Amino acid sequence: ATEPLPRLSAIDLAAEISPISAAALTDDPLFQLATAYRYNRHSVGIPARSELIARQAADARRDGRLRIGYVSSDLRAHAVGFGVSEVLERHDHRDFEVFAYYCGIRGEDATQQRIKRAVDHWTELNGLDDRQAARQIADDGIDILVDLNGYTKDARTRVFALRPAPINVNWFGFPGTMGSPYHHYLIADPFVIPERYEEFYSEKVLRLPCYQPNDRLRPIAAERPTREDAGLPPGAMVYCCLNSAQKLNRATFDRWLEILRAVPDSVLWLLVGEATGQRLRGYAVAQGVAAERLVLASGQPNPQHLARYPLADLLLDSMPYGAHTSASDAMWMGVPVLTRAGRSFASRVCGSLVNAAGLPELVTDSPDAYVRRAIELGHDRDRLRQLKERLLAGRDSCVLFDVPMLVRKLEDLYRGMQDDFAAGRLPRPDLRNLDTYHEIGLEDGLEVAETLTDEEYLSRYRRRLTDRDVVAPLPADGRLWRA
Repeated sequence: ATEPLPRLSAIDLAAEISPISAAALTDDPLFQLATAYRYNRHSVGIPARSELIARQAADARRDGRLRIGYVSSDLRAHAVGFGVSEVLERHDHRDFEVFAYYCGIRGEDATQQRIKRAVDHWTELNGLDDRQAARQIADDGIDILVDLNGYTKDARTRVFALRPAPINVNWFGFPGTMGSPYHHYLIADPFVIPERYEEFYSEKVLRLPCYQPNDRLRPIAAERPTREDAGLPPGAMVYCCLNSAQKLNRATFDRWLEILRAVPDSVLWLLVGEATGQRLRGYAVAQGVAAERLVLASGQPNPQHLARYPLADLLLDSMPYGAHTSASDAMWMGVPVLTRAGRSFASRVCGSLVNAAGLPELVTDSPDAYVRRAIELGHDRDRLRQLKERLLAGRDSCVLFDVPMLVRKLEDLYRGMQDDFAAGRLPRPDLRNLDTYHEIGLEDGLEVAETLTDEEYLSRYRRRLTDRDVVAPLPADGRLWRA
């Protein structure tokens, strides 16, 4: 929750949060869209027309292949780097020329070396200002520029704003909409963004069978630890959540404590620092759960991290910012994942992954159903064993890990984008009234959206848009306000 500070109310703080923080604090995709729009306008800025970077009209090196540029600070040992490695290796280089533009920390690791081998061209944007970076991309003749950062650390969003490529795509690196005037497409899937939720996004939504890429070739440490090695009780029911700590909130933690109280021989295994862990233990004790039932996992290199996953019986997802790569990692290692699907992008990714792995019964639709299912499974080890066996048996055939299919479908989406551009059908982001949507999202606090049904959620916005229109008429937009 957002707590007030001296001279700053909770609403003041919430009004200025970043888009990535909004994903962790509220299941309100309209507020998240408005936050992204405001962040883009104020922190990235809109360049003047004279600043835009134009491509050369003639390009003697054209050979009929589409030129795809991937821009990211995370093309290294990072969740994004792991995810896209095999995708880049499997691109059809007869039809696609692949460029990687790197803007992250300096220093090469094995993942980055692998990515460099996979692409046709590797370019460091470090040391180039935004205009120089955009000029490089334009001179490379990129047709489709893919933003693998969104609003995350070391992103070069202003490079996209300078329009060095005719088509800009938001995919994988950021769990939500960019709210910008220059991101044309967002790649998702039918679960992450059902058709009824498309109005929550500024980009045109395109879909893969499952939006998240995975790497089936990552090394896993040969030495598998025991529960004793990890400080876990040998015979306990081990729930885990190895998400990063910023995804945790009080509502989620209270549900986990309710589960622990109902399953007396259980523990919860968390990937948090010692200081955070001690605060959580203190809160747990105050809620009637012994401190030793919270076991802290240390940070480890990825091969060792993957190798320890099978020590857990069930991954409990967080809400509203759920497990993404950590969920697919768990299921790759045979650990079932229980999630509750909300309405925002970050709250629906885990449900998409669990469905794509073949375990739809582990996607719940309410907090009560989530807690109930976790307790049931905590008392039914045979059922958990069957779920683990299903995961491992289907690992090589399920949608979640079918990377060759994902690459084929992704390339089809790129071809369709190019067709849209050639036919003059490039999408135009609708950014009308988003300051007003932002104000409405703040009115009752950020947490209230999670408690509302879809009908209640939309009615709340429509009612308050009507109230504002009476005072100051609003133009029609492509979302909830038809004027």
